Parts: sequence; structure tokens; C-alpha cells
Amino acid sequence: MTKSQHDSVGESKARGFPFRFRVGMRAALMGGFGGLVLLAVATVLFLGLWSARQNTVSLTRKLAESTLNSVETAIAQRLGPAEGAVEHLGRRIENGQIQIVPPTDLSQALASALAALPQVGALLFLDRQGRGLQAIRADDNVEVEAAQFTQSPEIMHQIALSQAHHGTYWGKILRAPDVPLTLLNVRRPVRLGDDFVGVLVASVSVSQLSTVLAEASRVMGGEVFVLYDKRFVLAHRRLANGFKEATPERPLPSIDTFGDPVLAAYLHPELGPEYGSRMSRDMGIQIVGTADGEAYPIITRQLNWFGEIPWEIGVYFRNDDVADEFKRVMWAGIAGLVALLLALLLAWALAKHISRPLKDLDRAARRIRDLSLDDFTALPSSRIREMNDAGQAFNAMVTSLRWFETYVPRSLVRRLMRQGEGVLDRSVQREVTVMFSDIVGFTAASEQLGAEETAALLNAHFAEMGACIEAQGGTIDKYIGDAVMAFWGAPEEQPDHAARACRAALAIRAAVEAGNKRNAAQGKAALTLRIGVHTGPAIVGNIGAPQRMNYTIVGDSVNIGHRLEQLGRTLPNPTSPVTIILSQATLDAAHIQGAEDLGPQQIRGRRDSLNVYRF
Repeated sequence: MTKSQHDSVGESKARGFPFRFRVGMRAALMGGFGGLVLLAVATVLFLGLWSARQNTVSLTRKLAESTLNSVETAIAQRLGPAEGAVEHLGRRIENGQIQIVPPTDLSQALASALAALPQVGALLFLDRQGRGLQAIRADDNVEVEAAQFTQSPEIMHQIALSQAHHGTYWGKILRAPDVPLTLLNVRRPVRLGDDFVGVLVASVSVSQLSTVLAEASRVMGGEVFVLYDKRFVLAHRRLANGFKEATPERPLPSIDTFGDPVLAAYLHPELGPEYGSRMSRDMGIQIVGTADGEAYPIITRQLNWFGEIPWEIGVYFRNDDVADEFKRVMWAGIAGLVALLLALLLAWALAKHISRPLKDLDRAARRIRDLSLDDFTALPSSRIREMNDAGQAFNAMVTSLRWFETYVPRSLVRRLMRQGEGVLDRSVQREVTVMFSDIVGFTAASEQLGAEETAALLNAHFAEMGACIEAQGGTIDKYIGDAVMAFWGAPEEQPDHAARACRAALAIRAAVEAGNKRNAAQGKAALTLRIGVHTGPAIVGNIGAPQRMNYTIVGDSVNIGHRLEQLGRTLPNPTSPVTIILSQATLDAAHIQGAEDLGPQQIRGRRDSLNVYRF
């Protein structure tokens, strides 16, 4: 054996892999996949010619889906404000902010709400007898007038149905007496106490939705429609000027009488030829044939937002020779499958040796990206030299990261990764909430415990606190002996950071009280804790020397949080082993009710006193 061979054997044993001949990855890829790439490129070009129609249909489907998304958004934007208006007015009436009698308040409220909602045609309030007020949009003005529907059996029936509902709901589409419009309406029953006093109604004309669809149809060159109960046409380009033949008994045109042959074929597919195929269904496009033999791709989507009766939005296009095109796609798919099988047979022997370590490395890299190191399995060795070297280096990196995460909070690293590199470049001032906690009498208690017992006690306590803090999205900044410093509001924006900190404090209290019950059953001493919470501006960012940085917060707000925790020494909670002291700023930001006002307190190191609360 030559010296170079001996060195190679030693190198292989050092890498933990039995000595085998390894080839370079470049040589393996060039030799194994060169012919495969040539075959694949030729196949793709050939199939590209055959599948041109398939691409056209796919693009048509994407365009249709985009149009349906836009129509769906437009419908929500047009009808959503009506729903919000009746809900808001209903709550104000029930809270006594709007008086029904005399009707002056109600008249002003209806007029103001309608004036701010150009999407809504009218707002009504009707009592159980069918009398009330209605605000109607007339050109650019809003008119309020008395409403009386006591002689309309349908309206009285709908008012009676409203008594059975609780909350806002979309009612049956109506054409009200003396109103030449078909109306969508959203209703909210109003109750004072347990008594039903009336119903609020907001109405939107069906022709307004048809106007939106007419514009969408013009832009995309197809026909956009909305069906109601799969039997009636709710919105269509032809209804942009309204449904003039509408009656209270027949507010919408039926598909059978509407005069659209494509919709008629969609409702009655047996009337025309069958153009569907498995491929078209897999692509999400239904092909309908009209009575005169024409073929139309149609895409639909169901909406269940506006009442118990479902809506269906859709779009269709003209498509000649669609049956022949789908046959060509089928044969192109067969040809491509045969070519693929041949390529797989030629490449299988080599690909299995290359793909397995690559997949293992990919899965491992994804886990490392998410810092999921707990159950990580080391990458196995590979016959390919470069893959083996990469795997062994990767395993060594994981070992280093496991040591690294012991000293750096994993949750903080994940948040900083989501924020991007820019968050590390500078320190900024931000409104945050800081928490300090400290175990009461721990120094004296630790003198009675051994080193292992002391460490076990602290580790168990910090584990409970860490779970409570991280459950509310907080970041543990540091452990200081038996104390913990944590903060909310950085590095990610948390508008409710004060409320999160208070919930974490309550969760810590519950955990400590539960732990004390277990300790009492085992004859162990109870744990007493002080917590201080303050909200205010602080400097957030990397603080420290170039050789050792710490992502932390500094400033007067941090000092106040620490002083509040120390203040708990003189203001212990008489009902709990955990004393939580909040500042006025935290109480206001978290909107807390029921905290005990301890009045102004002198804080060490500050000239002015500070209003504090015990929670």
C-alpha cells in the first residue's frame, strides 16, 4: 500500500465511514444525468407544442379565479358596510344611546349612518306592528320619512321571523311593495332587555352588484354571473339596469326564463352535448355544451356569507374545438409519461445514491432553519465524497448549535430571524412592557439546601416562568440569580404587549400556587414571589461589546419595572404568595379592571412618586 493510499484509508476512518471508493459529485452528475438532461429537454419541447392548449386553459382558469376573487372582494366591500351599519345601530339602541321614542334620535342616527354608506340604498327601523322610520338615498341627499307596512303580509311575516333570530343576519331577497327594486337586505332584531321592540334593516339594490359584474365581464372578455339558490340569477351584466319584471312574488329571474343559453345548459347539462373529461375536471374547469352544440368552459365558486340560501359566483368563456384539444392533451400526457418512464429507468441506479443524501440534508437543513434540534438525527455517511464531507460538517454544526441554544433564547432568535438582518443593525426606542420577578427569601432558603437541590429548584421555577412568558409572546432577557427579567413589544410589534405581560403574570401566579399545593403535600416549603410590571419607552437592540452582544432593552422604564418588583417587598399581597405590582402606565395600556389602587408610592431612585396597583 502506498503512502497516499494509506492516508486515504486513515481519512476515511476518521470520517466514521468504512473505506470505499468515492467519486466526485461533479463527475457523477455529468456522467449520469448528461444524457437524461438531453432527453428531458427534447421531451419538454415536444410536449410544449402538444400542450399549448392546456397552457391556454390553465391561464384562462387563473384569469377566471382572479376575476372571481375580485368579484368576491367587491361583493364583500359592497355588502359588508350594510351589515356593520345595522349591527352598530342595533347595539346603540340596546345600550340606550339612541332613543326610539321620541323618534328624533333614531331619525338622526339613520340619516347619519346612511349618508356615510354610499353602498347602502336604505336603512329602516320597523317595530313589531310594521311601523317605523326609513332613511332613503335620493340622488346625493338622504331623506327620512315614516314607514308603514302593516298592510303587507310578506313584510309582517319577515318581521315575525326576525323575532326568532339573535344577532345580525341576511334575510330573504325581496321586492318590497311600492319599491321598483329587488333588494338584498341585512337585518338585526333589536331587544330592550328581553323584549323584542323591532328590527333594523339595511338594503342594497341587486342592480348595484350587476354593475360590478358588468365591468368585470368587459375587462376579461368572459361573462361573470351570480346565481341564487342555483335556480335564479342574482347578478348579471344584463341586470345592471334592474329586473323590470320583478314582483313581490318573483323578485329575481329564473335561469330557465333569463335567456342565457350557457346558464341554462349549466343548470340542465342534459340539454346539450357532453364535453367534460377527467382532465378538465382535474384542472377545475367544467365544459358545458349548449343546445346548439357550442362548448363553454365555466368556473364557479360557492358563497355562504349572506344568508342560509347559498350564492354561486362564476364565469364562462367561448371555447371552440375544446373536445379535440383535450384529446391532444391526453395523448401528449401519454407520450410524456412514456418518455419519463424511460428516463427514470436509465437514471434510477445513480439517482438513488444521490437523491437520498440530498433529501436527508434538505430535511435536516429545514429543521435547523426552524431551530428544531431536540430530536435531530445525525446525517448518515455517503459514498459520494462531497456529500459525506457535507454531512459530517453538518452534524458538527448541529452539535455546536445545541450548545449555542443553551445560552441564547431560541424564541428570541426565531423572532430576530423573522425580522431580518436590519433589526440587528441599530438600536431603536420603542414602547415596551418589562417584567421583573424575584423569589422572596431565596438567599436564606438556599443556605439550607445543597447545590443540586438549589439548582433543581431554580431550574423548575424558571421552566414554569419561561412557559408562561413565552405562551404570551414574551422574551426572557436574562436570569439574575433567582430573578427573571422579561419584556414584550420587541423585536416584533405587539400592540397588546401590556395585556400580554399581565396575562403572563397571572399565569405565573397560578403556576406558583399550584406548585405550592404540591410542595405542601410533600412537606416542602412554599414559594413566595414578587413581580413588577411597567410599560414605557425603552432602547431596544444589541447592547454590549463587539466580542459579546446581547439583544436587550435599557432605559428608565426598565429601572422602574425593577423598582416596582422591589416595592412588592413592602406591599405584599395578603391573599396570594405572588405579589404583582403594576404601574399606572401598564394598567392604562392593558385596560385592566379590578386592580387594587395602592395610591402614590415613592420609588427608590426617583424624585416623584408613582401611582401603583396591586393585581
